[in-house]
Amino acid sequence: MPDAEELNKNLVVETDYDDKVNFRDFTTYTLPLDTLGLISNTTKDTLQLGSYARDITQKIKANMDARGYTYVNKNQNPDLGFVAFLVSDFSVYQTISYPSYGGGYYSSYYGYYYPRVNTYATSSTVLILQLVDLNTKTSQNQFKLIWRGFIGDLSSSADPYQKSVEAIDQVFVQSTIIGK
Repeated sequence: MPDAEELNKNLVVETDYDDKVNFRDFTTYTLPLDTLGLISNTTKDTLQLGSYARDITQKIKANMDARGYTYVNKNQNPDLGFVAFLVSDFSVYQTISYPSYGGGYYSSYYGYYYPRVNTYATSSTVLILQLVDLNTKTSQNQFKLIWRGFIGDLSSSADPYQKSVEAIDQVFVQSTIIGK
């Protein structure tokens, strides 16, 4: 298990796939080449644009091309759809320590103990990659998710931009199942 310093230096990469799927059966894929989805409670934006999105999607495209798949536009009936998005969350929560549980403060002015309130804030950002089978739908009429990758935590990385772009290669190293 890597130590905390190593985890901050090189982002954690996790992958998973549907082991009932033969990835060699697919030929074509599509991917927005300059856009990442964005889910966040700190902005109303739903898309991440610019050089970061372009670098991430170009790195995904290079890896998919190297694995033998052919990139096509979404209107050309691709077999696979590649989706990449950021989940950026900022959470604030509180705990209360009551005097009967060994916490709290004594107020000489009021003559009694009162609870201690601790406030914590966390922020994390994860880059999520998903590969869906555009020829198969689930019982909920959604395209079937066949592979996914998680890269994070970008918020705690010393260089989240470059490290997340580099981590795309690691996603594919860990996913030998993807390929013709």
